Amino acid sequence: MTPELLPRASLLDILRGDASLVGSRLDPSRPRGLVSPVEARVHMGLPYGDLLREEQERLAGAGPRAAARFLASAALGAALSSTAEAPPRPAVLGVPVDNMTIADALDAILAPPPPDRARVVHFVHPHALNLATHDDRLRAQLLRADRVLPDGVGLRVASLILGFSLRDNLNGTDLLPLLCERASREGRPLALVGAAPGVAEACAARLQEAHPGLQIPVVHHGFLGEEEVPALAHRLQELERPLVLVAMGSPRQEDWIWRHLAHLPGVTALSVGGLFDFFSGRIERAPWAWRELGLEWAFRLSREPRRLARRYLLGNPLFVLRVSGQRLREQVASALQKPPA
Repeated sequence: MTPELLPRASLLDILRGDASLVGSRLDPSRPRGLVSPVEARVHMGLPYGDLLREEQERLAGAGPRAAARFLASAALGAALSSTAEAPPRPAVLGVPVDNMTIADALDAILAPPPPDRARVVHFVHPHALNLATHDDRLRAQLLRADRVLPDGVGLRVASLILGFSLRDNLNGTDLLPLLCERASREGRPLALVGAAPGVAEACAARLQEAHPGLQIPVVHHGFLGEEEVPALAHRLQELERPLVLVAMGSPRQEDWIWRHLAHLPGVTALSVGGLFDFFSGRIERAPWAWRELGLEWAFRLSREPRRLARRYLLGNPLFVLRVSGQRLREQVASALQKPPA
């Protein structure tokens, strides 16, 4: 559950020495501050982990440089937050996106699948939505999915342009530990399909080490031949309501799910992009300092510039341009529908 931020300390309290620029906004028993070291996480829809404990730890070691970073991230987070209406399924570039809290997203993923087919869950970021503007098959697959979850700061920027509030950033990398915890407790097995040979195995080993009792009976790299798929599907159907994570990158992973998994009763299939690379340790994830500033994409670009330059340096501005065009069209349509004065 997203914590409620306490009121800020007043400038008068700070000038009198009764409060500090950086202090608590979660714990009423601690000195109040103008900003909290973790409030950017709340504003950015990233309230993952124990924020109260993390706030205390950051306050204990906050020097001048850290305080400046906390002020900057809090200011950016506040700029990217909104008090506008939070519709349940707003459309972004023609694709309805499920505007949910973290807890609601977990409940939706772990609910019993339909009796006659799989449940399909896709995570979408600006790159996937850019692809869907000219890939009719991907667009149709996103429209057919049971859930489409917003992933990344780009969707938060889109919500501000389009005039609605986005509840939480439901990226698969932050959701996975919570999903594993629930799956372990409820006895739901996971299956990992995707990435390069050896990566899914390393990911599975780390997840099981972090979550004792977690079942991952099916692990396979993402380069399956068509002749291998029927045997894999049969193994999945032998499991009790498995959660199948498919990591092949868009649009291949979505297409693979719809061709090979969508018809399987009892299965929940999730497209998860580069998730296995992060959890296997093959690729370093951006530290919180970058993520709180909405710069995880820049960190990834710095690590893989050749592969990601086109996606981020061209794709991100194009996404903003397309969303701005959607907003303009909506405003024009609204103005034309108004009766004359």
